[in-house]
Amino acid sequence: MKKILFSLFCLYAPLSFAEKTEVTIGFNPAENVDVMETNGKLFSEYYKKHTGLTVKTFIATDYTALIEALRSGRIDFAFLPPFSFVKAEEVAGAKVLMKSVRKGRAHFYSAIIVRADKYKDLAALKGKNIAWVDPASSSGFIVPKASLITKAKIDPEKFFNKQVYAGSHDALVLSVLNGTVDAGATFSNDDKGEEGSWHQFLKTDEDRKKIKAVHISDPIPGDTLTTTVKFANANKELVEKTIKLLSGMDKSDEGKAILKALYRIDSLVVATSKEYESLRKAAKVIDVDVK
Repeated sequence: MKKILFSLFCLYAPLSFAEKTEVTIGFNPAENVDVMETNGKLFSEYYKKHTGLTVKTFIATDYTALIEALRSGRIDFAFLPPFSFVKAEEVAGAKVLMKSVRKGRAHFYSAIIVRADKYKDLAALKGKNIAWVDPASSSGFIVPKASLITKAKIDPEKFFNKQVYAGSHDALVLSVLNGTVDAGATFSNDDKGEEGSWHQFLKTDEDRKKIKAVHISDPIPGDTLTTTVKFANANKELVEKTIKLLSGMDKSDEGKAILKALYRIDSLVVATSKEYESLRKAAKVIDVDVK
């Protein structure tokens, strides 16, 4: 009997020794670094409290840096926008685990926004300047640019006088509000442009009313919680525990508050790679190399 017990100990001891005790979670720069640092730490502390693992927080400077951190193994999990996941899948062996849900929808939209007192519609922007968020942003570049081509039959290269990158959604909204640019592409939570990033980042109703949407894209699958195939295969139990934990975050007041502060998320649900095919198609429309 002792020999059997000793043999079992030898069999399972290496697995216990190899168990991961620390994880690093990466967050995308949807708004300014200080805000993301605060909200990212709140999420990490929640994760630590419910798993017992030491958690490090990584705030990326841009989407590309977040993908590279995932590829190099510097981070274990990442909150990636839809197209960034698609790109990470190709270059970093990424595996999508979950997607965000807002107001009962596991998708969102992209909107071209303008000052309501300056421009009546999309046609009025001919020869004007537009700001995109980032070359890897789903709602701030990939989808809206493809949507202008396929839905509005507009060639952005010929239609706009100048195209620039704002770097983040909050910076883009302020650029439109202040007149630094004539228009900007950012996220909308509905297909009417009744609620979007400008409602989130502008502080007063007076300022919010100064912004309106003049073009809305087709639905975009929700932003993701992603890991890598390599990490998932080596840490199956941890990944399963993470999915279970985050699936239930919206069931407590604390969890709800953290998700809302992080990316205005109501809940997270399990996702698959196939659901992001529309992003791959949009990238082809504007000739963006996924790799």
